[in-house]
Amino acid sequence: MKTVFALAAASLTVSGAAFAQEATAPAQPTTPPAAQAAPQSADISDEQVDRFALAALKVEQIAGDQAMDQQQKQSMMAAAVQESGMAPQEFNAIAVASQGDPELQERIQVAAAAHVQAAQNAASQGNP
Repeated sequence: MKTVFALAAASLTVSGAAFAQEATAPAQPTTPPAAQAAPQSADISDEQVDRFALAALKVEQIAGDQAMDQQQKQSMMAAAVQESGMAPQEFNAIAVASQGDPELQERIQVAAAAHVQAAQNAASQGNP
């Protein structure tokens, strides 16, 4: 569960960056688009979960970097999401959906654990 909360917190940080990038008109007091169109777990493919988990791990790492200011972090987090093959809106929608969907949370945790294990294996074999 700790990972899911960290992922949700990280996604909320990226949400601010993504929504800030999208804001071309004054903010409206409505629910953000990602929250309105949050997909259901069954609608989210394993590939999307995998990309989300990888992006969330990168976002979490960037968020914890004390050497950067908030603006730098937001820029790098948005870039990390896009580098993982996701649009910020898709990332945010999955993050919102995961907050109320235990099945999706579990899928994300499993994918994130697989990415962490793969990174550890690569590091132990001398592949940074």
